[in-house]
Amino acid sequence: MSITTEFDRAFRLHQEGKLREAFYRYDAILKAQPAHTGALHYSGVVLYQAGKHAEAAERIRAALAVDAAQPEAWSNLALVLEAAGRREAAANALKEAARHAPGSSQILSNLAASEIALGRPQEAEATARRAIAADAHHAPAWYNLALALAPQGRLLEALDAAGRAAGMAPAQAEYAGFKSHLEAAIGAPDKAQATLESALARNPTHSQLRFQLAGLLDTRGTLSEAADAYEQVTRVDPDHGPALSQLLFVRQRQADWHDLASLRERLERSVERGALVSPFVLLSNSNSRALQRACAERWAANVPEAAEAPRRLLSGSRLRIGYLSSDFHEHATAFLAAGLFEAHDRQRFESVAYSTGPDDRSPIRQRLTRAFDRFVDAASWPAERIAARIRADAIDVLVDLKGHTEGEMPAVLSARPAPIQAHYLGYPGTLGRRLVDYLIGDAIVTPTLHAQDYAETLVLLPNSYQVNDRQRPIATPPSRDALGLPGDALVLCCFNSTYKLNPEVFDAWGRILAEVRGAVLWLLVRNLDHPAVGHLRREAVRRGIDARRLVFATTRPNAEYLGLYRHADLFLDTWPYNAHTTASDALWAGCPVVTLRGETFAARVAASLLHAVGLPELVTETIDRYVATAVALAGDLQERKRLRAYLEGPGHAAPLFDTAATTRALESAYLAMADQYRRGVREPIRVALSG
Repeated sequence: MSITTEFDRAFRLHQEGKLREAFYRYDAILKAQPAHTGALHYSGVVLYQAGKHAEAAERIRAALAVDAAQPEAWSNLALVLEAAGRREAAANALKEAARHAPGSSQILSNLAASEIALGRPQEAEATARRAIAADAHHAPAWYNLALALAPQGRLLEALDAAGRAAGMAPAQAEYAGFKSHLEAAIGAPDKAQATLESALARNPTHSQLRFQLAGLLDTRGTLSEAADAYEQVTRVDPDHGPALSQLLFVRQRQADWHDLASLRERLERSVERGALVSPFVLLSNSNSRALQRACAERWAANVPEAAEAPRRLLSGSRLRIGYLSSDFHEHATAFLAAGLFEAHDRQRFESVAYSTGPDDRSPIRQRLTRAFDRFVDAASWPAERIAARIRADAIDVLVDLKGHTEGEMPAVLSARPAPIQAHYLGYPGTLGRRLVDYLIGDAIVTPTLHAQDYAETLVLLPNSYQVNDRQRPIATPPSRDALGLPGDALVLCCFNSTYKLNPEVFDAWGRILAEVRGAVLWLLVRNLDHPAVGHLRREAVRRGIDARRLVFATTRPNAEYLGLYRHADLFLDTWPYNAHTTASDALWAGCPVVTLRGETFAARVAASLLHAVGLPELVTETIDRYVATAVALAGDLQERKRLRAYLEGPGHAAPLFDTAATTRALESAYLAMADQYRRGVREPIRVALSG
């Protein structure tokens, strides 16, 4: 039997999936003819299919050493190298394949995809256009062109390319998914939803498309429909951690607790299994630091890792601090930190903002743009462009203000654009390894005893870690009657977001309301039609509380919102996710806060604030003590008057509201980080009280 016939038989077995038999026949050919390029090449492919990447690369390289003009062999070598994690080498192999087959749209399209993965959108665009020139009907080339254009901010061009790809290959769900993503990005949510619904009609069990639709519905505020869509994803794919996370989060935002216990249990099991679960959602559902770290580590590991940046010299006369956030507009972080940015010592520090969120043209936005030495509006910029700008600006310390919250940019942090990276203020927990070097907290929220539960090196500020702005105005509120409050009732309030409420907290509140019979509970919702209103009233009735004792305020501008606290007698905190900005708001406006301190960062923030404002006696350690403290204060008018007088007088001068002192402490921390970087060490930093 001839070698050609034997090779044809081996190749046919290979095509039929009979890999072992095919490999033996390829090997037999090589014993007779060691330089047989086909047997070398395809035996390498069999080894690749068996997961033996090193041996596969060796065989295919041997085939190319005999005959380098084999575009298919170069393409298969690229597959092997990609599987081995050698992306750059894989791209080079595809370039060789394209050199030998310049008219192959498939090879050129694969090369464009490889360049996209390497963060080279301009090169990918040029290559994708070459593929389209070779075959204008090659859908993958149009899709890769869209992927290359989007990171360059050319969204309309990207949408046109994605639309062409989806039209040519309607069965390819990812093409429709990216088209919908772009439609949402340009502000066309109706079109985005229609694209997804049409694609799902063809692929009804496609979990990623369903998840994308759920996210779009969530963003549009149709929470019930979003919950249904997330639930459908978990039915099709029970291990879909992100869908499970978001289903739980929507339930919490609606205060719909009918399956909360089951969802929490499933979420914890998912984390323990190593599934990808939202770290932010876990904060309000777990009081375990170890579990929160495991969750964050898995989330961070999902972010593509960039090559390690080389060490560089830090700035000389002035340390250059970059602040990265999507919250430089009417947002809690902006209201807290505006004074910090204004108070920086311009002789020693240069501050630069990298804003990835919207410009709402609000007074706080205008104030922030003036507060920094430079304000970079990076809204809609891809992560690669932001990281490149930070690197070009030679930022010494990059301070992330988002963490794992909506609008986060972990890919920027993963790119390591600054020699020192820290997280502050925006997220009460660890981000997971690789993203930042330091986590800024204090002795209460992140005591050194808890250091093993944080991937970052801890920085402890004196007093509270949370900066506050002394310039926040408090508007005169409407009358009680206008707000729906009984004129003579004791008002217990909690203006936390509804996702922080839960059955355990409501049980405690029910006990307090049962003891304090004339009191009402004042809560905050986006609008009175929000589904949480009905759910919370039903929860009150289940606990024997008249639903009319729940009063709801609606969201409003910050000064007007702060004014509401003038009518509140006592703020009742939540757990395991405390009031953070909301607690300091209440204290600034003169309303005392009763909190329960837990085990995690998120569960200890209000305790930190109360110590820093001078009212540690309002921090409790058990639910029974929390209830007893609230009931005692509710029945003691003179003590409540004393607390309000303190907060509106000496409390305003307390360390919690000393913007300048907190700024100096942060600056000391930045200088300590820089000193450690220069010395090549990283150790916990405890900033001392300034004299």
